[in-house]
Amino acid sequence: MTSRNSKLSAPGTNPPTLLQVHTATTALLAKAADDAVSSRICLLDGAGRILAVNAAWDAFHRPEAAQSGHCGVGADYLRQCDAGDAAARELAAGIRALSAGQGDSFHLEYARAADNFVVAATRFGGAGGDIVVSHENIGARKQVELRLQLAAIVFTHAREGILITDADGTIVDVNDTFTQITGYSRAEAIGGNPRMLKSGRQPPEFYTAMWQALGSGGQWFGEAWNRRKDGEVYAEMITISAVRDAAGKTQNYVALFTDITHMKQYLQQIERITHYDVLTDLPNRVLLADRLRQDIAHCQRRKQSLAVVYIDLDGFKAVNDYHGHDIGDELLIAAARRFKGALREGDTLARIGGDEFVAVLVDLDRAEDCEPVLARLLLAAADPVRIGPLALQVSASMGVTLYPQDGVDADLLLRHADQAMYLAKQAGKNRYHLFDIGRDTTARRHREDLAQIRRALDQEEFVLYYQPKVNMKSGAVIGAEALIRWQHPVLG
Repeated sequence: MTSRNSKLSAPGTNPPTLLQVHTATTALLAKAADDAVSSRICLLDGAGRILAVNAAWDAFHRPEAAQSGHCGVGADYLRQCDAGDAAARELAAGIRALSAGQGDSFHLEYARAADNFVVAATRFGGAGGDIVVSHENIGARKQVELRLQLAAIVFTHAREGILITDADGTIVDVNDTFTQITGYSRAEAIGGNPRMLKSGRQPPEFYTAMWQALGSGGQWFGEAWNRRKDGEVYAEMITISAVRDAAGKTQNYVALFTDITHMKQYLQQIERITHYDVLTDLPNRVLLADRLRQDIAHCQRRKQSLAVVYIDLDGFKAVNDYHGHDIGDELLIAAARRFKGALREGDTLARIGGDEFVAVLVDLDRAEDCEPVLARLLLAAADPVRIGPLALQVSASMGVTLYPQDGVDADLLLRHADQAMYLAKQAGKNRYHLFDIGRDTTARRHREDLAQIRRALDQEEFVLYYQPKVNMKSGAVIGAEALIRWQHPVLG
């Protein structure tokens, strides 16, 4: 520290005494220690004048050296503080109080530009003795403290559950939201392992992939099912990050998760409404089409047949009109339950609107294998339904088509079964009618021929010719007959 007493005697003078050597050595060592720290340090006498400063103080105040009020050795520090701002004047008052024996030390925080500082004044040597003043820039430390405070606030008040483990997976901290979601208190969780939340719904491959992602990329994101303390299983959206040191070694794992059970339940409800009939809880037209396509593919793989049965209730409209929609709905629910009971395991029953149902009968080795099921469906429809005091009776008209005998796609199978159902109604109801593939082929060919004729008329492909009629005895032309020839662009 630069001071009034830090030099040994010059050459040519009397040799220094042992005390002088000790005093000078101590001063040099003290100066080296003072200069090694970044804090600005000065030593004041009892009157507030600067006796010594360290290198950091000297470097900071060197630009002021040319001014009359610089803060170098010999300057009146208290006078300089009195002329400064409120913080400087408060420091001067504190130093004067120390000089008067009022306490041993004094601390003050103050701001300069974008930095924060703390000044400490310490008295030694009794009342009226010297005072050490130290200014330290704590801006970086303040920033760290603020970041730590912010992190603590986020950790405590985050809406996501937060779980922190060490590198071995032992839980070292959790936040309040973790407790709210899982039911485990902080004391119960710390020292435990996240396996205590395991629901058993994820296979081992799930965790293998998760740890592989954490090992290679340091992060994993996804959905998981876990178990609360009370045993309830819940769904969560979770992000796990590995915290690594400068050498890349994992020190901690941090998991942030949100309870998405309600969202999952809502999506399941939407999925249910999208694919199931609200009244009967049977598959609707959308799900039926999907299942029918799957059944056709299954049928092709196993070289078997399936039957599509289009069911329409006879007499339902009269019941609905006379007794009202509520009774009509109860009748539909009862019919759906009975139809379902008449089917075999693996068969599908769907309600596609109004009083119309479709059954898909799978795994038929022969076409005749569907007949017992069809008979049960007719009986189920015709059996009286009791709703309160009412005994209601309807019947069913059913159209049936078989795949792959009727080798069309799912939509056409439904259409063909529908056509056959109308023929069953025309034949007297309460029966089923098997779709006639040959008749349909003939009718389809007839429709195609008519379409070709209409196109030929539009394209003027028909040409009129007159062919004379000749008397074979006399050779006289006795008339003519008109012929139309079709000049087909492909067939000629």
